[in-house]
Formats: sequence, C-alpha cells, structure tokens
Amino acid sequence: MGVENDRIRLTAENAEVLIAMLEHKKLKYAIDERSDSRTHIRIHFTGEDLPMTLHIILRADKQICSVFSLMPFKICEEMRNDAAIAVTAANHGLIDGSFDMDMDTGEIRFRLTSCYIGTVLTEELFAYLMFVSARTVDHYNDRFEALNNGTMSLEQFLDLDAEDERR
Repeated sequence: MGVENDRIRLTAENAEVLIAMLEHKKLKYAIDERSDSRTHIRIHFTGEDLPMTLHIILRADKQICSVFSLMPFKICEEMRNDAAIAVTAANHGLIDGSFDMDMDTGEIRFRLTSCYIGTVLTEELFAYLMFVSARTVDHYNDRFEALNNGTMSLEQFLDLDAEDERR
C-alpha cells in the first residue's frame, strides 16, 4: 500500500507544479479530469497555421507525464501509405517526442512522455514538454494536411524534411 500511496502523492504534487507553471505563464487551460490516479489538462493553441490542442496527462499507475496532440484531420485512405512514410521521416529528425499514425483510422498524433518515478518535475520541465510539443505539432501539422489534401507530394514533404535536417 505504501508504493501506491507514494505514486498518488507524487502524481498530485506533479499536478500542482504543472498547474502552477500554466498559471505563471498565464495560459488558459481546462482540467478535464483530476483524481488520485490521473490528471488530464487540455490547452488550446493557435500556431502559425492550424489550431492545436495539447493534452497533458499525469498517470499514477505508470508514473508518467504524457503530452499528446491529435491532428485536427484524418488522413484519407488513399494517402495513408505516403503519410506513414512522412511520419517516419518526421520522426527521424525529432529529438523528443514522436508522431504515431493509425493506419486503420488515418489519425496522426504527436506524443511526448516523461517519467517521474520518485520525483517531482520542475515547472521548467513541464514548460519544455509543453512548448516542444506545441512547436513540433505546429511545424508538421500543415505539412501532413497538405500531403493529405494533395497540395504537397510525398517527395516535397521529404525534401522539406531533409532541408530541416540540414539546418
């Protein structure tokens, strides 16, 4: 029972630090769930092009903080193979986080996870997790959408990604 209590305590403490960071940054957010075992916070951003929603979830059972964002569109069936290659190329250059694509539904999501076993993360780390996620999603969401709607070919996507790598 002691281990479970420690997990719940650490999850609650991490949730407090996360909320404090959001307050200090004066960000608008919604708490979708707050229990002993899980905290789920939702934040909307408007990037350079498409709006995005970040979900930040703290899980006591796994002692992790996950940030994820689902693209606001689904890849059409005929573009899913190209999109899978594009997702792989995008992931190749990422230092933190990754994109996942569900081949059955066409959903693409970005996720970044950090473990907090035995510790409380800092406001700075929560800010890093959130802003790296937002920046990465903002950088790629319009490219994935353009690939999906045919205004960008897979070759153009890969060329842009290779250009990013050279910078």
